[in-house]
Amino acid sequence: MKNIKFVSIFIMAFVMFSITSCDNEPLEGEFSDGTENGGGDNNGNATNCADATNNLATATTNFNQISSSNPNYSTVCNDYITALQEFQSLCGDTSGTIQAIIDSLDCTGNPPDDCESAQATTQSAEAAYNADTSNSALCNAYEAALQAEISFCGDANGELQAIIDGLDCSSSNNGLLPRQIIETYGDGSTVIQNFTFTGNRLVKWEITYNYVGSPSEMEVYDYTYENDLLVRIDENTTDSGGNPETSYSIFEYDSNNRLISETIYFSTNTQVDTYEHNSDGTITLTEGGEEIYILTFDGNGNLVTQYHTNGPGYYVNTYDNKNSYGKNVYAREIIGLFSERTGSNNLLTKLDTGGSSYPDNQNITYTYNSDDYPLTSTTVENEGTAEENTFTTEYYYY
Repeated sequence: MKNIKFVSIFIMAFVMFSITSCDNEPLEGEFSDGTENGGGDNNGNATNCADATNNLATATTNFNQISSSNPNYSTVCNDYITALQEFQSLCGDTSGTIQAIIDSLDCTGNPPDDCESAQATTQSAEAAYNADTSNSALCNAYEAALQAEISFCGDANGELQAIIDGLDCSSSNNGLLPRQIIETYGDGSTVIQNFTFTGNRLVKWEITYNYVGSPSEMEVYDYTYENDLLVRIDENTTDSGGNPETSYSIFEYDSNNRLISETIYFSTNTQVDTYEHNSDGTITLTEGGEEIYILTFDGNGNLVTQYHTNGPGYYVNTYDNKNSYGKNVYAREIIGLFSERTGSNNLLTKLDTGGSSYPDNQNITYTYNSDDYPLTSTTVENEGTAEENTFTTEYYYY
């Protein structure tokens, strides 16, 4: 069996990204042929991130070019591990990706199972990409790893290809994150949302409701992540009377890192919402053990139908083919709890075909910037009814 070094697909892209981002330091030294030391001190040991990147690029090239049957394989493989560890120490490894690659290496010369190696590489590439979805190199590495996994493992249900189809690795479409959103209503009332990020991870979301004729109200959400998963949201609200209220949500996931439950702790009670991931790609949401909804998504993660199985309300949504303002937000589907605002594209229409007493129908038009992200939008709610309401939205980005 061939020893396919899938890890190299990912690590080379990762290294090339690091070459351009390690404190903006120029690289020094020359790439070796495997018998010379790379950048660093007189012994070839790296002393900074740039040297570590240079050494890792050299070690990766050497590792790619040697067969597991070569007598020098163990030496080259161990040199590769040393370079990975240097890179980890001097450049960091917040996502754990480098450690995952180190753990996957077998320097004994025994060839790994091709499919198993491909799957391990996909997991590493996915973790790195999720840690920074704005980086096109990591996106391309993730896509390459997915394609390799399809080649060696197959893709009977088309799940891997669907992920590839949903990726957009062009650099112009992956950098923007929302900074502020302002909604303005006909009476002059405004709703102002401010977003704070660490990388592309949302850490704080502040919403201020400025109603004409009454004091402002405030909602503040703080987000906590562990092992690359969103595990907790703390909510602090202040009503127009200045009265504070707090609550928080705890999220649980299955072995495939899919959300399976949200437990909401209010001041006087607790509610558990569960998410069942069905074989046809739909999600069954059960709120508080009572209300049940079937959620259907398209290939871009957009919620296209929401069916209330034991009550009124069957919503059908349509979308444009542009970039949503939250497209690059990490774990956006969990933050938005699989709503119509958590996909890759922008909601155009939301129509209740199920006879709700209080429908939330919407028709939305947009203007876009040169990268096809929304700049402004006009939303008409419940058009043609006594509850018709129109508001405009402005979008600002980092």
